[in-house]
Amino acid sequence: MKTTHKVGNMYSRRETHIEFEQETICPICKHAISPDYVASTLNTEETASILNYCRACQSTFVTNYKIRISGKSTQHVDYYDSEKIESLPNRFQQEKFDEKVASLSPSFVKIYNQALAAETQGLDEIAGIGYRKSLEFLVKDFAIHEHPDNIDDIKVIRLAKCIEKYIDDTRIATLAEKSAWIGNDETHYVRKQEDRDVSDMKKFIKAMLYFIGMVLTTEDAYSMEAM
Repeated sequence: MKTTHKVGNMYSRRETHIEFEQETICPICKHAISPDYVASTLNTEETASILNYCRACQSTFVTNYKIRISGKSTQHVDYYDSEKIESLPNRFQQEKFDEKVASLSPSFVKIYNQALAAETQGLDEIAGIGYRKSLEFLVKDFAIHEHPDNIDDIKVIRLAKCIEKYIDDTRIATLAEKSAWIGNDETHYVRKQEDRDVSDMKKFIKAMLYFIGMVLTTEDAYSMEAM
């Protein structure tokens, strides 16, 4: 939702109004919000900031914007359009996983959350590499769970071969394979999947987790004995 506020302007005596797109997710607590406006300021002739208040976590945060003069300006008043840049501080919040999945592959959980922490801090060029590593641990730990007699081979085999040879569920295998394709692009100079990125890989991994969780839950059900 966009709103217009009068802002302080140290660069001119002219009255300044900027149309802002409000933040919808608190960068601190990650809740969906409609923040309370506290104050705003023109930082430079090209940037401005709004101080917001989140009722969910009772914290303030700053949203920064790029600004440009709009066609609404008059003789005494300047009107600006804006484009949101970022909201700060951007606090990292760990991803929670199903207990059965976390028990199956604790290294996956650790590596995935380290990649998420990097992404949260804007380190997008290395976050993808971390997600790719977490994928390999998840796939191989699940393969070992399904094929415990082949643990030595699974540990050393290439990920693509491991998926082909040891992941029996076609849905999990497909999601793992496509996730690996995107992950490989994150480590190479030339991208092969130009229309896909880390957000797609994360989406595929989460779908894998759903199906793996279903397998583990079904195995748990089979372990029950008739009374």
